[in-house]
Amino acid sequence: MPDLDVVFIDDEPTLTEIFQHYVLWKYKDWRFATFTNSVLAYNDIITGEMSARVWIIDLMMPGKNGVQIAAAIRAAFGERPVLLAYTALDRQSLQNHEKYSSGLHHFNNIINKKEDISDVLSLVDVWIGK
Repeated sequence: MPDLDVVFIDDEPTLTEIFQHYVLWKYKDWRFATFTNSVLAYNDIITGEMSARVWIIDLMMPGKNGVQIAAAIRAAFGERPVLLAYTALDRQSLQNHEKYSSGLHHFNNIINKKEDISDVLSLVDVWIGK
């Protein structure tokens, strides 16, 4: 599979749908994929079926969590930008959470999904550099 510009992985279908519509409206030239199933995304990464220039990943998902997926991305693709998206925890709780804190170094940036999506995608646009 050719390199995608951005991959969005989140188990909330509504958020992936909003992401898709916004990208299609504002960034028509981006090649992107969305996943609501973290295990399928993880498998595509480790088998080399999918690669991307930038990744946006939810933290807390059933199957594979964001830290596990980010570690697989780092192992497969090195230092490509990986953005962690979270809502369930505040930043302090996230940094102190036993299950996730040891893997936060895999992310280039950590954002709360409640932030304005246009700000998040503007950052991704800089990383993509089209």
